[in-house]
Amino acid sequence: MRLFKTILLLMLVASLVPTVMVGLLSVSDTRELLVRDAQELTQERVKQLRLKVEGFLAEPTRAVMGMARVPNFFALPLEQQQTYLRAVLNQSREVQAITLFGPDGRRIPGLQAFAVSDVPPTALAEHESRAVTLLEELAGLHYADVVWRPTGEAVVTFAFPVGEPVKGYIAADVTLVELQTMLAQERVGSTGFVYLADAKGHVLAGGGGLVAGQDASHRPVVSHLLKGVARSPDTDILHVGNFAEGDEAVVAAYATLADPHWAIVSEQPVALAYKQVETMERRLLLTVLAATVVALALAAFFSRSVTRPLKGFTQGALQLAQGKFGLEVNVPQKNELGELARTFNYMSKQLLAYDHENRGLYESLEQGYLETIVALANSIDSKDSYTRGHSQRVGDVAVEIGREMALSERELKQLQFGGILHDIGKIGIVESILCKQSRLTDEEMAIMREHPAIGDTIIKPISFLQAMRSCVRSHHERWDGTGYPDKLAGEDIPLLARIVGCADTFDACTSTRPYQKAMPLEKAMEILDNLSGKQLDPAVVSALRRVLEKRGVRVEGHRLPVKLAS
Repeated sequence: MRLFKTILLLMLVASLVPTVMVGLLSVSDTRELLVRDAQELTQERVKQLRLKVEGFLAEPTRAVMGMARVPNFFALPLEQQQTYLRAVLNQSREVQAITLFGPDGRRIPGLQAFAVSDVPPTALAEHESRAVTLLEELAGLHYADVVWRPTGEAVVTFAFPVGEPVKGYIAADVTLVELQTMLAQERVGSTGFVYLADAKGHVLAGGGGLVAGQDASHRPVVSHLLKGVARSPDTDILHVGNFAEGDEAVVAAYATLADPHWAIVSEQPVALAYKQVETMERRLLLTVLAATVVALALAAFFSRSVTRPLKGFTQGALQLAQGKFGLEVNVPQKNELGELARTFNYMSKQLLAYDHENRGLYESLEQGYLETIVALANSIDSKDSYTRGHSQRVGDVAVEIGREMALSERELKQLQFGGILHDIGKIGIVESILCKQSRLTDEEMAIMREHPAIGDTIIKPISFLQAMRSCVRSHHERWDGTGYPDKLAGEDIPLLARIVGCADTFDACTSTRPYQKAMPLEKAMEILDNLSGKQLDPAVVSALRRVLEKRGVRVEGHRLPVKLAS
């Protein structure tokens, strides 16, 4: 069943991955292209509308500024100046009022004209007030904030100086009615719209249910716009992107006018702007589902036809992997599966033969290693009759402690070899010190303490003894950190070295030495308990006690009965 599922899954993956990958790449590239096209279309729309707005303002502005180009306009007779004023009002329907000011900013009497049908006399005072405000800091052409009349009509006032040095100022009111009508009729798709906003976020004109004069600064697009204008007030800004999230998400673009500081904004719901992308994704999903159904049917048929004859072969392969060499599988088919079964049976028989041969070679090699190690240890023990057999006993005791601590067979082997080799460094200690029958002096003790490092240096070049180096180098380290040669403490001392150190101490207590007689086991364990937590690892001492309690000890040679696993 597992093989069936595996083959089924592989076939599904093999058939669906190319389809999905091609689809995803197509969707990714096409989505990016469609999104970019939609955004570029929106951006181009606002750029065109900005040109229309600028053109709308440019026409009445040029008409009014034409008077400034008349030579010595402010020196002309009053009647001639009034003629020019009336001509401008008649020429440009958007210009509703014009006022001339002297270089001191005072209105020149008789030089104020307005469209009687469009501007009531009561509105002239407001026009003049806005103009005077503009003149206070006027250095060039400048527009005032838009104002709304009770009828909802938007009017903007602009003014500019004439002459150098300034001989006077001209101010005019321009109606935005036609601009409002034009933008209200603009459509972006079926539900999108455009609108014109000023530097404070108020709507000047547009559609989408927005009312002229309405505060739109809370809209994400306008909020983003106002931040950009605040950073660069005198720079044209063009931006396009997605704004807001969820149902309120829109694809929007805006373009600003340097003066007046207005912006033309276009908004369209994301769902409609990217409708083509969603349609393409749905088609891909349907295609993948259809391919999945077909691939599933074909994969199930093929997998079943393959897994049925392979069931017995699979079970045999699992048993072979578990080491049951020589096992044969019975697949009667005469096709490729049957040929595979015959090859498998031949391989199983060959593996059985190789296994027998390798086991013999391994046992022979291991025995050779052990004999070599024992010979090295005996070369040390032979120098001192009191320590003869010490290394072998330490190895045996260390193995028993390790088995009690649930170490692996590999670690037990390392303990046996490490225990036998732990004093190999004494080869480098002169016999006068090594075999001295009395207490060593401080200088002699310092030399004697070099044997762990010497032993580590001896076995360092031997690759198969690398795991035992810690037993040789660190078996004289102490749990409290006062040992040698590296002053290791606690669990920084390798576990195998801690075990060999405990076994070494135990054998030293239970063996006759020049400076002491062999102690009874009770006395030896009392000493080890006193050394627990100071010199020896408490857990290792506890394990040794459990070994003694479980197996007992033969007093002759103070040796624990040991049977190592092969």
